[in-house]
Amino acid sequence: MAEKDQNQQNQENQEINSSEPSQEELAKEWEQALNQQEENKPEEKGNEEETPADIMDDWSKAFEEEKSSQAVACPELEKMELLADIPVEISVEIGSTEMKLEEILNLHPNSIVELDRYISEPVDIKVNGKLIAKGELYIVEDQYGIKITQIITPEERIKLIEDY
Repeated sequence: MAEKDQNQQNQENQEINSSEPSQEELAKEWEQALNQQEENKPEEKGNEEETPADIMDDWSKAFEEEKSSQAVACPELEKMELLADIPVEISVEIGSTEMKLEEILNLHPNSIVELDRYISEPVDIKVNGKLIAKGELYIVEDQYGIKITQIITPEERIKLIEDY
């Protein structure tokens, strides 16, 4: 009885092994696939290795192509580059108040002027007197700094002008 079970198990193992490809068959398939990949590769520039100068030339050409394609796609960018070196005045308004001339004349050292904003409110960032953004005050190495939190869209700027 034990011999029948062993014979039956051997037959089952042979059936399983015959349905799976052998190691040799797998090796042949891999070799064929690699040969096919090599045939499909485009021709390379000989067996020479690229030097750093060749690589830099390739990068320079690609950069110039990209730059020229951007110039065609965005003429506004070229116009902005012409204006890039024009100095502008940036100011930050932390608040404001209205005072009578008499109150201004009575100001002295240690006078406190109350502004119309709370400390936690965002400050206005202006370029040449025009509101362009809002931000938060920070201290950076014993100096004030601004973290921009919002850029004002042209539509919002028009609305602000209308509100005055």
